[in-house]
Amino acid sequence: MLGRLRRYSVGEDEEVVARARQHFVVLVWPIALMLVVAIADVAAIFVYPWLPIMIKIAGLVALIACAFYYVAAYLRYRSLEVVVTSTRVVYLAGVVSTSRREIPLDRIAEIGVQASLAQRLLGMGTLRISSSGDDPDLLIPAIAEPAEVSRALNAAIEARRRPARGSTGASAAPAAKDSESPLDKIAALGDLYKRGLLSKEEFEVAKAELLRRL
Repeated sequence: MLGRLRRYSVGEDEEVVARARQHFVVLVWPIALMLVVAIADVAAIFVYPWLPIMIKIAGLVALIACAFYYVAAYLRYRSLEVVVTSTRVVYLAGVVSTSRREIPLDRIAEIGVQASLAQRLLGMGTLRISSSGDDPDLLIPAIAEPAEVSRALNAAIEARRRPARGSTGASAAPAAKDSESPLDKIAALGDLYKRGLLSKEEFEVAKAELLRRL
């Protein structure tokens, strides 16, 4: 068990398979803006001391505003998170006004990644998740390594669907004829295995159980 994750808990039969955040490039603009204003303030104080005091005060106010802008951007960056578990995908965002959306893996219809050439070079892009219901697509911009998240999602969906297909075939054979002997049932399971309705592991487990009944 992985216990409690940030802002939501993991169920007893649930496992986290992937987590993703936005790419750090979303912080480049706030940092660059703050640096430019800071350099301008230093120049106004030390290089151009003859400038009016009101201009210097305005520069300091602008620097404080840029600092608040950066803090807000950083908090948004830290709060946005995509978590893929063995049963669902969870989108979390926001600090004061929070946004949360959960999509069960069984309802995911399509997963897409949108990225320009520059974004691909930086390892980022927009992750799009479409559900089978009437809910709008979930678009998550500037996600780091979106292709990796997409692969993890597809693998989790396939892993969730595989036992359902296997259990359908496994339960159908024994239920068909309760009067069959264990050897007949093993033969029937072998036929299901050859047809691809059972995995090798499922076939071996079922065969071992039937052999114990002989």
